[in-house]
Amino acid sequence: MTTGTASSGRRQRRRGFTLLELLVVLLIFGLLVGFAVLAVGGGASRQMEQEARRLVELAGLARDESLLTGQARALGFSRNGYAFLEQVFLDDARVTWIELDRAPLGPRSVEHLGVELRLRQEGRVVPLDDRADRPQVLFNGAGELTPFELEMRPAGGASDILRVTGARDGRLLLETLR
Repeated sequence: MTTGTASSGRRQRRRGFTLLELLVVLLIFGLLVGFAVLAVGGGASRQMEQEARRLVELAGLARDESLLTGQARALGFSRNGYAFLEQVFLDDARVTWIELDRAPLGPRSVEHLGVELRLRQEGRVVPLDDRADRPQVLFNGAGELTPFELEMRPAGGASDILRVTGARDGRLLLETLR
């Protein structure tokens, strides 16, 4: 009879989880939640930083194009974005600027990010309107540019302010202000 009870005890299934199994599941769940928060969290500030980095890279590209071709380029800002401009000669006496519409130097909007742009040149605030088709930062054929400071601020003021600085010698810098 003792063999019968021993074999029936082996046939019974365990019910429930061990503490180790629960800890492993909680660890995996915690890692997944952490990755999800990193992927989604801080979305607006991350997008603003990506746009600021994009501006620095595109301005560097416009500066390099101007240096290589000898043709003047410019950057114009509006309240809601920016555009790269190309100098066009209408005749011997008249010159105008037109927005580049080719990738990657086409016009960019930051309105969807909820970002306010503030431009300073020579220590003064430059008022921005709805049009970015006027040159404010010039890139010349020597690789130089008009010095400027552009602040990108979240509309609600909830996160850091980003500042893009352009130096006369063509250097571009991105910094975070607290």
